[in-house]
Amino acid sequence: MSNLVKLLCVGFAAFSTSAVFAQFEENSFFDESGDVSVEVASNMPTSGPKENLEPIELINPRADDIFWQKVVYRTIDLREKMNYPLYYPEEAVDNRQSFFTLMFRLIQEDKIKAYEYLDTREIFTKEHELPFSEIVNKFEIFATKKADSLTNDSIIVVEESDVPNRDVVKFYVKEVWYFDKITSTFNARIIAFCPIMVRDGELGVQKYPLFWVPFETLRPFLAQQEILITDKNNGARPSLDDIFVKRRFSSYIYKESNIYNRNLLEYNVSSEDVRKEQQKVKTLLLNFENDLWEY
Repeated sequence: MSNLVKLLCVGFAAFSTSAVFAQFEENSFFDESGDVSVEVASNMPTSGPKENLEPIELINPRADDIFWQKVVYRTIDLREKMNYPLYYPEEAVDNRQSFFTLMFRLIQEDKIKAYEYLDTREIFTKEHELPFSEIVNKFEIFATKKADSLTNDSIIVVEESDVPNRDVVKFYVKEVWYFDKITSTFNARIIAFCPIMVRDGELGVQKYPLFWVPFETLRPFLAQQEILITDKNNGARPSLDDIFVKRRFSSYIYKESNIYNRNLLEYNVSSEDVRKEQQKVKTLLLNFENDLWEY
């Protein structure tokens, strides 16, 4: 009887081993010659599907529970190394696209709304919506029109190479810092993004803020868009939602909420004065959080 049990154990082990190797060969990244298998998708095998991923859940506090708040405006410069994952690739490839390209396509497909940029305020109402056709015409983005095969309606087509991703090198970010007295937490929440196009014109380099897009309308799509954050490990691909919620980006302050509704350049003469004012705002936020607690 013991010999029969031993034979059964050996047989089961052999079967399991062969099944594992068969599965490995079936899903192997390499073929029999050692080359990359043509059956393997172009994205890395560690990068799983993100179609059903949800944004990171955030707690929305009641207005009555906000003991203190401060609205801050920042600039994200995509030319800084830490922000490269938001700028590249310049054209969509390998299940990846830049932050602006994703935003641009979502507006084109009418999945999110864009709102006009105003110098003194941000208004996210229907009256201030900016249609995709107006964006294309206003900022001279090359596009063609064709008839939809199903509805025969005229639709705007922008080829991948004509998306002005290379010209959008900065973003404005509106955010609010607040203290929730119920949870006793000090948090920062992004409110909206505004892409900034930089082009050479007759008067030199010109800066064009394009439109505002509320962050919350973007988040379901950001959660499903992976990015490559390092060349050392191509399998490390967080989502765009991870980057912004966890604040893994570099930025600098250009405005804070104030009585006169002025940005820092309007009441500081030199760049040194601007840097001092930026540091003052950062210190204000840091000190407020530190002063909440006793040690």
